[in-house]
Amino acid sequence: MVQGSEGDWVGHPMNFAEWLYRYLIGEEMAGWDSAALYPGPVLLEYLPTGPDQRTREVYGPERSM
Repeated sequence: MVQGSEGDWVGHPMNFAEWLYRYLIGEEMAGWDSAALYPGPVLLEYLPTGPDQRTREVYGPERSM
């Protein structure tokens, strides 16, 4: 279930992983006009965990419908 800012809610009979996947590929999963598709690969940043380490960037697959 997703609750909107005005108290409305939308229910989805699926697990969180499927909901998140559908949201990331651009489906309206959080109410009317909630699609958020940003084309291009997913960028993950691994932050440094020690003084001698640097931030590492890893790119995932292209996102599309």
